Formats: sequence, C-alpha cells, structure tokens
Amino acid sequence: MNILPKKSWHVRNKDNVARVRRDEAQAREEEKERERRVLLAQQEGTSEYSEPAYTPSQARTEFLRRKARRRDPVPELEAADPGAPSSGPVDLFRELLGEGKGVPRGNKEHEEEKRQEKERQEKALGILTYLGQSAAEAQTQPPWYQLPPGPKGCPPGPSPDEKIKNRLDPLREMQKHLTKKRHSSESHPSREERPQKQRPRE
Repeated sequence: MNILPKKSWHVRNKDNVARVRRDEAQAREEEKERERRVLLAQQEGTSEYSEPAYTPSQARTEFLRRKARRRDPVPELEAADPGAPSSGPVDLFRELLGEGKGVPRGNKEHEEEKRQEKERQEKALGILTYLGQSAAEAQTQPPWYQLPPGPKGCPPGPSPDEKIKNRLDPLREMQKHLTKKRHSSESHPSREERPQKQRPRE
C-alpha cells in the first residue's frame, strides 16, 4: 500500500512542489528589485548609496549611520567647546568639589574607634591575621588541644559519670567476688588443708 503521496506534507506532492517553485521565483524577483533600486540610486547620486562597493546590507548600515549623524550634531559641538554651558542641571559647587574643599569629612576619632573595635572583634574570632602570623598566634589564648590537662575548677572526687562507670564495671565485679571467695577460703580451710582422720588399719 503506497499512501505516502496522499499526505499533504509529502515533499514530492504536486501542490508542495508548485508552492516551493512559486516562493523561489518570488524571492528572485525581490532580490532583482532590490539590486535595481541600488543601481538606480548609484546612478542618480541622490541617495546615500552613492558608493558602488556597498552590498545592500552595507548600504543600509551606512544609511543609518549618516541619518544618526544628521540628527545628533550637538555632542560633537559640546566636545569641541567644553566651556560652553550645557543644557543639563546646573552645578554651583563644581569648583569646590574639584579642589576637595567641599567634601564632607566625618569624625576622625569616632572612625578610628570603630576601626579598632572591628579589628579587636575580628582578632577574637580569628578572622584577622597579619602576614607571617599563624592562626594560633593570633588568638588571645591557645586552642583547647594545646592546653595541658589538669583540673579546671572541677569539684574534688569522682564525677557522677565515673561513679556510674565504677559501679557497672564488670572487672570490678569479678574482683569483688574473688575477694569474697578468698576471705571465705581463709576462714574455712579447704579439704586438702583439713587434718585427715586416720582410719584404723585392718
């Protein structure tokens, strides 16, 4: 069964072939018209397409450039004469700001205090270190792993955790039972240590 030629989207369908040919012919005619206009403009010399080396796209670009230059001649004049007054806002204090006289200055002492406070906080956090200085040196006290072990205000005697550990320690339980056994064996002599009764000989 050959149903492909019956599909409307088929490439070799007569309607599609005719449409493609018609579109190509129309595109050729538009291109010829564009070229004819360019040649006519070049011959007359009245258009901006007066240079013969331009393609249509280059001619359009050049046309737009010339149009922009004609519309905006004012910036070129301003660039030539910087002392002329402009149409922008009036700045009465331009000279003072240029010399640095009118620049507002803050309280130097307050700014210095704020800077020192910020530096102190950064040092305390360990953020601020200087060149050649390690992070451990930058801190006010050494890190916990560099401190020697010792009591740090703990109450004397075993802590509650140690008491629980000692109570539940299996080795300690065994030692306790062994000591009981030793005490009981000392108070009651074993069989071997008891004096044996001698039997009468027969």
